Amino acid sequence: MRFPVTLKKLLSFVLVAIALLILLTACTDLEEEPLPQVSSDSTKLPDQESWASVITISQNGRPVALVWASYVASFQKEGKTYLKDSVHVDFYDREGEHTAVLTAREGVYEEKSRNLTAMGNVVVVSDSGMVLETQELKWHNDRQKIVSRVPVRFVTANDTIWGRSFESDPDLKNYSISGARGRSSRNVPLEKQNSGGQRP
Repeated sequence: MRFPVTLKKLLSFVLVAIALLILLTACTDLEEEPLPQVSSDSTKLPDQESWASVITISQNGRPVALVWASYVASFQKEGKTYLKDSVHVDFYDREGEHTAVLTAREGVYEEKSRNLTAMGNVVVVSDSGMVLETQELKWHNDRQKIVSRVPVRFVTANDTIWGRSFESDPDLKNYSISGARGRSSRNVPLEKQNSGGQRP
């Protein structure tokens, strides 16, 4: 049986329309799949943000640290400023002399207390050459101390010490380490056990 040309065209049009309808239905089904829910914290916008910025931490009007960060986001309600994508801190003593440098992946600055928490591959290098490595460290501005409550590695000219926690001045000279263990290259003389120098 032969169909007229107009009927063939009509059948072709119907088939194409059905195919397009099926395709559109499939696309609609994909688009209507539920999207992952985003938490409210991640949608919170900062009151102020800036790039390549410097924060000055002071005590009694005297600068004690200059904090540089690639990205800075301030939240007034929280009273906190979040530092991202590389953090660099220069510490200064009472005479204004530079004492140490801190680097970290990120950090949080608390506006009221002026405390600073550094996180992620934290390294402090004093101008005298001592090095502290940890994953989290806090600068207590009121006490003028750096404190870490997580494992640390501390390196001096003669010693390499591991510990569970660490507290020190920013120049790393007056420090205390809990759970200390390590190795030393110091020459330690043996004490004589008796007046004759003979070993027991």
